[in-house]
Amino acid sequence: MGNVDVDVVIRLLSLLLQRPMRKTELWRLSKLNYYSFERYLLILIERGLVAERDGLYHLTEKGTRETLAILEWLCRVLY
Repeated sequence: MGNVDVDVVIRLLSLLLQRPMRKTELWRLSKLNYYSFERYLLILIERGLVAERDGLYHLTEKGTRETLAILEWLCRVLY
């Protein structure tokens, strides 16, 4: 898997927690170059956190559960 930037992972998961998105919109909002975006999206799909349906990318049930757990932990630790 190599080096993974946790900030990027949290950013992508948080964007998809808001609503499903087309790939282009998710890429634009991620503020990543396309190569990096593709790499991270593939990692999230392979881990079962993100899936594509009808041209929209969305969090899976596992992805939603894990994203909420990460965000809750961050709030607990930081605030």
